[in-house]
Amino acid sequence: MFVSCEVDNLTKPYLSNPFGKKKDKRIESWLEIMNTLPCPANKKVSLESEVRVDFEDDTFYELKDLLLRLSPWRKGPFHIRDIFIDSEWRSDEKWKRFKKLNIDLKEKNILDVGSGNGYYAFRMLGDGANNILCLEPNLVHVSQFAALNRFVTSDNIRMLPERLENIKFSDTKFDVVFSMGLLYHQRDPSQHIKDLKNTLKDGGQLVIETIVSPEAYGNFLEPSEGRYASMPNVHYVHTDKGCKKLFEELSLSLQCESYNTRTTGQEQRKTEWMPFKSFESALNPSNLDLTIEGYPAPERKFYVLEKEA
Repeated sequence: MFVSCEVDNLTKPYLSNPFGKKKDKRIESWLEIMNTLPCPANKKVSLESEVRVDFEDDTFYELKDLLLRLSPWRKGPFHIRDIFIDSEWRSDEKWKRFKKLNIDLKEKNILDVGSGNGYYAFRMLGDGANNILCLEPNLVHVSQFAALNRFVTSDNIRMLPERLENIKFSDTKFDVVFSMGLLYHQRDPSQHIKDLKNTLKDGGQLVIETIVSPEAYGNFLEPSEGRYASMPNVHYVHTDKGCKKLFEELSLSLQCESYNTRTTGQEQRKTEWMPFKSFESALNPSNLDLTIEGYPAPERKFYVLEKEA
């Protein structure tokens, strides 16, 4: 059983068709790619310090071209055979920061909200998690996850192409819930955290990773026209004080937190696998302490919260 009878039944239809009933003119092409990818029997899968799948297949020469057709690759990196998928984000750097918080994921059932292509879910599995349910509405990311799991072939990770607010669990609660890089995109941040909290078991842990603005902004920075560091749909960039105020209002106790980390062009940049504008367009070229819009450059932080029993 995957997480619970409810989640098992909800996700089973997506095992044969990862897109479910979603409509997109690209789906037919993505499914063609899935059906063309090799499914190696003899392979070595490593998820502890990276996401790597090694196998021998001297007859299959078009693998890189097929995977490139699933671009842009935002999260990663991944090693598939001799191919290095050099994603826009060096997501392994963020995962290193999470690991420093010493949160035990062993045998935990986890909900990863806004999971992207599943990079972090694969790393969670490498850290001993039991089952991971990923929610990701972006179908490009869903196509990438389906391709990757053809190589990893894990029964312990499943993805739904849905937003959290569109999924109503009647009797399922998770040990750990992740929301990374989502809070500042929410029109109602308090409701987002409340929705996350409602999926947690009593005593469960909520992991939030977000951009934080300087304390001079009070509780939050509200970007003009919803743009911040070239990102659209940024509604509120909370300060540390503002984040903690939200947590307190929702009766979530702060278990631990990370230091602020400045985003750099080494951690986020355009590559062959994501050839569009990236972090180089986010900052003011005359003053790298400011975004292109004139706000303080992004710093990111982890919070680990506990739902009180």
